[in-house]
Amino acid sequence: MGIKETLLEVKDVHKSFDEKVVHRGVSFQLKSGETLGILGPSGTGKSVLLRSIIGLETIDSGKILYRDRPIQDLTETEFTKVRTSISYCFQSGALFDSMSVFDNLAFPLEEHTKCGYETIRSKVYEMLDMIELPTVANLMPSDLSGGMQKRVGMARSIILGPEIVLYDEPTAGLDPKNTDNVVQLIKKMKVHGHASL
Repeated sequence: MGIKETLLEVKDVHKSFDEKVVHRGVSFQLKSGETLGILGPSGTGKSVLLRSIIGLETIDSGKILYRDRPIQDLTETEFTKVRTSISYCFQSGALFDSMSVFDNLAFPLEEHTKCGYETIRSKVYEMLDMIELPTVANLMPSDLSGGMQKRVGMARSIILGPEIVLYDEPTAGLDPKNTDNVVQLIKKMKVHGHASL
């Protein structure tokens, strides 16, 4: 087995909101194909750290590097490219309520690629097969259970083939069966080579 490449490095990250200190010198590396977990009670800054990695929060000090480049130094155009390589899977699934499941999954492909309709359609159905929901393409998010929404949200987060997937409490609020479905899906994505946090 070859040496794994470091994709993401968090170095001595500090973050506060007014008087509330959230991070005090957080440091770690994520290598290709690895899965790391961030553990801690609610309110300890797990989501803030993930949001900082994709630029939705600004850290006070320290560095976050993607492939040895500090993300703080990137222009908005450069950061847009990074966001296709580092995908964020929101806790709620964050599906667009007014769009069908098909359109939710197609959206990243339409926004970030030059794929034609047939290629997009094929990719959407490939994702639906992978999450074992092949018949929900024409349904609206409101027609899905919470567990199904999470799985569709996960499929949307990986449809562009990112190197890293950030999961924000992927099993929160799910019953044991849906928790197992989501865990199995994360394992399946790891087989496809995604690093995850």
